[in-house]
Amino acid sequence: MAGPEYGSDIIVDMMRAYGIKYAPTNLGGTFRGLLDSIVNYGGNKDPEIIECLHEETAVCIAHGYSNVSGKPAVALVHNVVGTLHGTMGIYDAYVARAPVIVMSGTGPMRLADRRPRIDWVHTALIQGNLVRDYVKWDDQPWDAASFPESFARAYRIAMTEPMGPVYIALDAGWQEPPLPERVEIPDVSKYAPLGKMQGDPALVRQVAEWIANAELPLIVAGRMGKTEAGFRGLIELAELAHIPVDDSGTELSFPNTHPLDATGTGLVDRADVIVTLEVDNLEPVFQARTGRYPRGTGVPRLAAQAKLVSVGVGDLQVSQTTTDFGRLYPVDLAIGGDPNLVVAQLTAELRRILAENPALRDRFGGRDRRLADACTATRTRWQETARHQADERPISLSRLAQETWDAVKGDNFIVSADPGGGWVRRLWTLDQPSQVAGTEGAGAQGSWLPKAIGAGLAARDQGAFVVHFNGDGDFLYGPTAVWSAAHHHIPMLLILLNNGGYQGEGGHLVCAAEQRERSTANRHICVDITNPDCDFAQLVRAQGGYAESRVANPDDLGPAIQRAVKAMHEQQTFALVDVRCG
Repeated sequence: MAGPEYGSDIIVDMMRAYGIKYAPTNLGGTFRGLLDSIVNYGGNKDPEIIECLHEETAVCIAHGYSNVSGKPAVALVHNVVGTLHGTMGIYDAYVARAPVIVMSGTGPMRLADRRPRIDWVHTALIQGNLVRDYVKWDDQPWDAASFPESFARAYRIAMTEPMGPVYIALDAGWQEPPLPERVEIPDVSKYAPLGKMQGDPALVRQVAEWIANAELPLIVAGRMGKTEAGFRGLIELAELAHIPVDDSGTELSFPNTHPLDATGTGLVDRADVIVTLEVDNLEPVFQARTGRYPRGTGVPRLAAQAKLVSVGVGDLQVSQTTTDFGRLYPVDLAIGGDPNLVVAQLTAELRRILAENPALRDRFGGRDRRLADACTATRTRWQETARHQADERPISLSRLAQETWDAVKGDNFIVSADPGGGWVRRLWTLDQPSQVAGTEGAGAQGSWLPKAIGAGLAARDQGAFVVHFNGDGDFLYGPTAVWSAAHHHIPMLLILLNNGGYQGEGGHLVCAAEQRERSTANRHICVDITNPDCDFAQLVRAQGGYAESRVANPDDLGPAIQRAVKAMHEQQTFALVDVRCG
């Protein structure tokens, strides 16, 4: 392309220099100069606009894309109002440590350049204040010449662990005019993200000694499946010392086919040394709740005298405003460092210990037998439950997971989210890094669908597609995200978990009523999405996607999912199956 002529051309040059492939966007007049630069100066390639019908959709698509690709996308939102629309997505990315770069236009800072009224109500002093409490960094560069450094710093901060969203406000006053002078694009390799942190060698050596001398050590893994190196490194460590692994995260960190997979076995209660990897909030793992809805602390699960080790960098990004970090939990050792590197350090230390004491290998074999017994009991229980639930109406989540697996196994897929109960991980074969992308975050209603579409965008680049399970209530927060998927031919199979409303949240109403000894007969108020029922299939078809109307009979489920998969592949589109489930 020809050299830059306008301020906004510099923005495109910087995004291209950093390899930004996509820009999920909701149209805004305060970055009309940038839009022209992307589609005309840049040819709508690197970045390519992903057209969205809501700012939260744009931010969440960028979030989902980063979950799978490991790279940031740039979400474009419109000044004050667009930023406010996108704030839920930004906060969700912050909690999930997603490196989303959000850029918004803002009205001209030069007062004489502002249009009457509209540029005034759409301008803030300073606009980053709207999101400063839940981004890693924000900036509002003064002119086009200031933008290269601003973007370089934003990219570096977003991609440095712990990763997270950043925000740049782009003054319309310097985007649109011709460049007053030449602006140099720097060599971005000179401004790379900071290297990852290793753990303190003395602490790592202590943990290795504990593992070597333990009767039953356990690794609780979170966020370890985003890279090939992290995924394979964890397998190597587990196999070396015969350490069971409990994959507690929403993403896949350890193969469910591996004999050392301890997920769901309850070994957390029996292990004498437990190492958590990138598990920020320990309380839900080690405190058993007495029920789903009561508030307050649960019952401790740790065995007496068990040693607990926490590895991660979460404390480096504790918000001063929100409490997403969870309760401060007591541990015997806390190692600050990238878990992938600490795993490699632990592996090296255990190799040294084994070289000095080869007899330990025989002792390690006893761990396998204890795990095998626990796994056999757990998997037998799962299979019996699935058989018992096979013909239930409404359709059970176990039957739903099984029928979906039968339709996609052998295909190149990524799972965006596992349905309630974890039946996908129990019944599917999942043995590759990033095979379950995870939709972790703030638990924000309305964020799950667009994040899955963003994951589908990255999957499409890999010749794959996304399988996503989504609640009906969440779907209705932002159903127009379907149009973006259909319009851009993002292949995605969405299984709609249609239980007729916000039944999970409705449990809170029941809990409160029962505690107060009041009637639960009115639980449907604010909970049920009925009278009239929503026709989700028509909603999807109206936006150009493929849809199977509501399936209530378990025997009809498999054929409906297979038809949807076939249409998704043939039309390269979004495909939905509406399932009446419990």
